[in-house]
Formats: sequence, structure tokens, C-alpha cells
Amino acid sequence: MNDNARQLTRQALSLIETARYRMGVSRFIAVFIDHWAYQQTGLYSPTEAFPDDLGAVASKLSHLLSSAMKADPTSDILGYILSESGFYKQGTQFYPTPPEVARLMAQINLADTPRPDAEFYEPCCGTGINTIHWLERVLETRGAAGIESAHLYLEDVDRLMVKGCMLQLFHYFDSRGVSPASMNIVALNTITRKPMGVAYYATAKPAEQKRPSGKSSLDTIAVAS
Repeated sequence: MNDNARQLTRQALSLIETARYRMGVSRFIAVFIDHWAYQQTGLYSPTEAFPDDLGAVASKLSHLLSSAMKADPTSDILGYILSESGFYKQGTQFYPTPPEVARLMAQINLADTPRPDAEFYEPCCGTGINTIHWLERVLETRGAAGIESAHLYLEDVDRLMVKGCMLQLFHYFDSRGVSPASMNIVALNTITRKPMGVAYYATAKPAEQKRPSGKSSLDTIAVAS
């Protein structure tokens, strides 16, 4: 994590701490991600509202985390925040892959130049760091065209992880100014294939509808299974 992102995440953690005795840290983070994902997509209305005094905290937190993700798109900002907040202690079995390991895995998996229509499948996507480093490797070896022809298929049993993954990937695409051909992020049990009620499907917009150069261009829809 670079110095700018580290400073922003420290500010974010201090902000989260202010909710400890009002909501509890883990509950606050879960509700925050629900709200942030809804604000970004207009999909899946949050089931719990913030107390009035924490609404402003959540708004400031979203700006800090957004800035941190853009400052260092491959450092897994959300994974770091969840880990430092003790999220794994809440029975979520949250064990994120370190970014350095994710990068090494991407280098091994893409030792050769990926084909133009490369596909990536992740059955336990978490906050998306393995996907991000796979994309970064594609970008390094094939440029923007490699990502623009890629298809992503991501799954996780935890609805909150699916929302967090979507948030980080959208920030990554915006930071790098690229968009994949398609992206599916689905909450389901990867063994039984039982859907868990949250799914994001995104496809690249037609060329004539794309945003100016250097910006991600995705259309997003969702199906609540």
C-alpha cells in the first residue's frame, strides 16, 4: 500500500472507531457497505438505517475509502479495513488473500500472454483482490484491449463480500480507465449452487455510448435470486 492510501485508510479506521459504542464496529461496517453499494448501483435497498449521528460519518467514510482505492487500486483497501476492524472475529470466516500473494498467483496463472477473450473464474471472490491482480496482469501484458475483451465470473457465499467486491472492482476500472466485456458477481453457495439473493451483472456499453477516454464504461443490472 502506498503512503497516500495508507494515510487515508488510517483516517478511515479512526472514523470507523467512532461507531464502536453506537452500533459496534462490525455492524457499522456491514450496514455501511450495504448503503454504499446501494448508492453506487441503485440496487438492493439497505435493510437497516444509520442512527442520525452516524449518517455523516458514513458519508465521510465513503469519500475516504473511495480516495484510498483510487490512490492504490491494487492494495485491497476494503480487505485491509475489514481485517483491521476484526471482522473475521464475527463468524464471517473472512480470510483475505494478501495482495502480494494475489499478484504472484496472477503472474503464475498468466505466465503466457492471455488470449484476447480471456476468462477469469473465482469461486470465493471475497473483496476481489485476486480478480484485481489478474486484471492488472492482463493490463500489463495486453494493455487495455486485454481487459476490454475479458469476461469475469465471480462468486461468494457472503452477500456482503459480493457487494464489497463490486465496489472495489468499479473503483479499479475507474482508476485504470478500462472496462471488461462482461462481469458477473453472484452471491451463492459454490458447492450446492444455492443462490443467496444478490447478483450484479455488468456489460460494457456500446462504443458510441462509452464515456470519454480514461473512464470506465459499464452498464449494471441485477437479479435477486
